[in-house]
Amino acid sequence: MMKVIIVDDEPKLRQGLQTLIPWDSLGLTVTATAANGQEALAVIDQERPDIAIVDIRMPLMDGLQLMQSVSSSGLELQVIILSGYADFEYAKQAIKYGVAGYLLKPVDIKEMIHTLTRVRERIEEERLKKGPRQIEGVNQEWLLQSLLVPQDTTEDPAKLRSMAQAAGLLWSSYEVVAVFLSGPEATRPDALQQLADALKPDIERRGTGAVTVIPPYVILLLQEPLRGRQRREQLYRLLRNTLGNFRFVAATGGVVPVPEELNISFIKAQDALKQAFFSEKGRLLGPHPSRYPLQEFPRLPGGSPEEIMEEFISRLYYSLDAGNQTMIRPLLDEVAAFFVMQEANEGFVKESFFYLSNAVIHKLTAGSRKEWKGTEEASRFLKGIFEYEHLADLLEETRSFLLALAEDAEPEGKERELKIMINIIHRHYADNLKLDTLAGMLNYSTAYLGQLFKNKTGEYFNTYLDKVRIRKAKELLEQGMKVYEVAERVGYTSVNYFHSKFKKYEGRSPSDFKNP
Repeated sequence: MMKVIIVDDEPKLRQGLQTLIPWDSLGLTVTATAANGQEALAVIDQERPDIAIVDIRMPLMDGLQLMQSVSSSGLELQVIILSGYADFEYAKQAIKYGVAGYLLKPVDIKEMIHTLTRVRERIEEERLKKGPRQIEGVNQEWLLQSLLVPQDTTEDPAKLRSMAQAAGLLWSSYEVVAVFLSGPEATRPDALQQLADALKPDIERRGTGAVTVIPPYVILLLQEPLRGRQRREQLYRLLRNTLGNFRFVAATGGVVPVPEELNISFIKAQDALKQAFFSEKGRLLGPHPSRYPLQEFPRLPGGSPEEIMEEFISRLYYSLDAGNQTMIRPLLDEVAAFFVMQEANEGFVKESFFYLSNAVIHKLTAGSRKEWKGTEEASRFLKGIFEYEHLADLLEETRSFLLALAEDAEPEGKERELKIMINIIHRHYADNLKLDTLAGMLNYSTAYLGQLFKNKTGEYFNTYLDKVRIRKAKELLEQGMKVYEVAERVGYTSVNYFHSKFKKYEGRSPSDFKNP
């Protein structure tokens, strides 16, 4: 069995996970627990676990520091992070070290079981690459598995052909289809074998191929190539009808002419499955699956991944805060385009969407915003991010969730635009606010919006913004803050410019105001 350790400073959570998770049936065993990262390091050194369930916030040494230590030591440890939905800064840092999964507190046991199963299968897959499973008894299934995952890729072709003959697999062509199960139903230990047994009547008994299991896949070896769209759709319908409630993705590795090249087709099928998240759903993937269809964006942001993510967060946040629903879809499409063009892997994309969504939620619900009652809904959405099997689904659900936030943020009444502008000024005066930025958010020309603001308030936009900043600056100066600190705090990057603005509206310098 694979070893698991639980690292959390809450004794009840450690005990609860040990008690409520059916560890034996998952092929796992909890060998130790720890209350913080320091204790965990000693346990990891002694137990050499395969999986660690780690709370991101703990005393002495938190989860991030623990991950950093483990990463620098070179240990092969799969880490499942536990965090609160507001810990987006921590989630951002965790992306750097790579995590096997995120779970939000309070922990949902079904989700924990599903995540543990997925991580165990990932470990099995990696170990399978280093050496195939040992199967007792020489039979057709063992021979087929040996052809798909040979002990030595340089093995004598004549020997491999002899194995194929012994298994009754000497055909004129071969094509491997790999099926990967996901979702709650796939967590059952017998799920793969159950599917394989269900497919055998249609594949083996009709003489069209063979079926076997190489975790985490069900493998179909087809005698006749899947030439043409109709044949591919026919096989996909067979899988869909046979699987019932199972969620799955399937890919072909292409046709090979001889049995000694079965391993090549299998590897190509696995590579295609790794791209399933970015491909069109509801169809059998080919050896070179098409990527998610993207629009052409004339200008994608530049900079480090962290800087780019912060820019996307700011743009989404301001659009939502302005109640501008029309900007959400193109912004999310732009995020997707960035990840696809960077050839990011599925895990990184999901972790990034988790961080991005979490950050936007945090910004919208922080500070002076009215009490928000969507915490439970937000938690459900964030938990579900890691369950989506296709980028298209993740984008659509993210868009729907953020649009719900946009509706909550949108003022009502005839003077909607003015209310939005004033609201943004009073809450974001410290940012680099510009009239043309707000005009873009509200889909109006800068000239029109500026005139509307002047007509309704009696002041130009920049004048109104300056007065709000100076009023806040006076409060901070009275609290004893230094002049340069106040300048930065209220949105002025230049202290001299702050001096001139302050004197313009108050008739004296900030220093004179502070020390009359």
